[in-house]
Amino acid sequence: MKNAIKYIAIAAVSAGLLWTAGCKKATDKSFLDPTDIGQVNEQTVFADSAMSIQFLTSVYGDLNRTYFVENGISGGGIWPFSDASDDGEARWSSGFSQGYNMANVANASSNTFTRNTWSQSYSMIRRVNVFLDNIDRAPLSAAKKTRLKAEARFLRAYSYYHLLRTFGGVPLLGDKKYSLTDDFNLPRSTFAATLDYIESELNTVAAILPLEHLPEDFGRPTKGAALAIKAKMLLMAASPLYNESNPGTGAVKPLIGYESYDPGRWKKAADAAKAVMDLNLYSLVEDNITAPGYGYYNMGIQRKNSEYIFQVMMNSDRFYEKYMLPASRGGQNYGNPTQQLVDDYGMANGKLITEVGSGYVEATPYKDRDPRFYYTIIYNQALWLDRTSLTKKPVDLYHLAPGDGMGSAAYNTVTGYLWRRFCNENAGGNYGVMSQIGLVVSRYADILLMYAEALNEAQGPSAEIYNAVETVRKRAGLMPYQLTTGLTKEQMRTVIRHERRIEFAAEEGHRLFDILRWKVAEDLLKGPMGGMRWTKTGSTFTATRIVFETRKFNSPQMYYYPIPLVEINKNNQLIQNPGW
Repeated sequence: MKNAIKYIAIAAVSAGLLWTAGCKKATDKSFLDPTDIGQVNEQTVFADSAMSIQFLTSVYGDLNRTYFVENGISGGGIWPFSDASDDGEARWSSGFSQGYNMANVANASSNTFTRNTWSQSYSMIRRVNVFLDNIDRAPLSAAKKTRLKAEARFLRAYSYYHLLRTFGGVPLLGDKKYSLTDDFNLPRSTFAATLDYIESELNTVAAILPLEHLPEDFGRPTKGAALAIKAKMLLMAASPLYNESNPGTGAVKPLIGYESYDPGRWKKAADAAKAVMDLNLYSLVEDNITAPGYGYYNMGIQRKNSEYIFQVMMNSDRFYEKYMLPASRGGQNYGNPTQQLVDDYGMANGKLITEVGSGYVEATPYKDRDPRFYYTIIYNQALWLDRTSLTKKPVDLYHLAPGDGMGSAAYNTVTGYLWRRFCNENAGGNYGVMSQIGLVVSRYADILLMYAEALNEAQGPSAEIYNAVETVRKRAGLMPYQLTTGLTKEQMRTVIRHERRIEFAAEEGHRLFDILRWKVAEDLLKGPMGGMRWTKTGSTFTATRIVFETRKFNSPQMYYYPIPLVEINKNNQLIQNPGW
């Protein structure tokens, strides 16, 4: 714990003020622009209005560390949470991972994944506490200070939320910033106490934060953002892992979930999602005229639209294009979708590929699929902008194809697929248009599906639930998009879980954390992981389904990150998670 929160103020200030990410073009002034400050300390920083604000900006600069499995965007690469689930396979420094599910990572309680998740979250929390301790003496208006304090408390609450969903209950620091002479040996708070603290903080700041910000402050949290994160957390808490089937025993049980089941938690989660809907600020980006599901694609390449509720701001860059596209398109291929995900995409007529009347043909598996499939996955012979001709040409992913083919280079696809989600069709990794996107943490489609899931679990299918799910399916370009009438609670649960997987593929931690909170990881995160190997003979392509690896999942051990061993060794009050 000591190393996690002994973050020296001057180091925090220096790192924050030199951080260069912006919420607009690099040539525009924005709340994330850097300031040249030279030698600084707490006294000088909070005697200056610009540096006081920039100190808080340093916390925003680390939000990306909660978005990816590893410690954010570092070392020239990323490791999306999607590739830690049954949706994908991640490329790592020595090739491809064995699926990041803890079982295949040596010494998980001591590795950088767990250490960085813990320490960097507490670093953000500590910097917020330094800010709150000093901001009142900054030369800023009272109204400005009030809003900035609310922003800071939101960022702190979000950091605790990320700790909660990965570790369970954690030590709560309150507003204390701690010095090196303080006693850092704090026990873990219970899951319920940690959640209650976060919920209270989000409720408080939601009453202060504006519904919208001025353009120069775009990217800062709003009332909607606070309510949306609360809804995500309450849905998680109502779910089986924490509510119905807490796997802990003895002293660890209250640390990783509730000690008894309460069905009312589903209704509370539904009400929290409905509170966001009732703001009447958000709507799905829909365009089925340009092409079926085009609104889904267009939403994903925009920086600001009616659907986004909260994002991690990024520089102008070809971020996703650089990391996800193949080498022939200037990309680095940092992850591959699995055949399990591909098979879960239904058809354009709304039917699953296994349903009678779907029209699915195994010999032409990518024909007439859910439009979201084409905006998420690059398959063999899918079209993408060529860097030389600047026209769209087929991507050759077939076995031993020169350039991008499976098996032709160490880092080429092992599943037969690549990600293209959030990639702009008019760009490659190092050519074409520059993107203005952020990393989407919360958007309205998630609110609709959270509301549908929670309300279905609370009372069973209703017109409100049908409407929420069908609104998402309609935007997706499915025709027809309507669900079968008369679904049971169990059938509607299956539909909603399917829609979540497809709608949020390759997006933040949705799939991984959904699998965990539903307590189905022992079914989905182990066993054979599949892909498709295409071979070419003349002009004819032939497909063979393959197993590229077999994963294992130990329950209940791998439902939670282990508390880092270095923290356990320093703080004898910390209780380790089960199985570690």
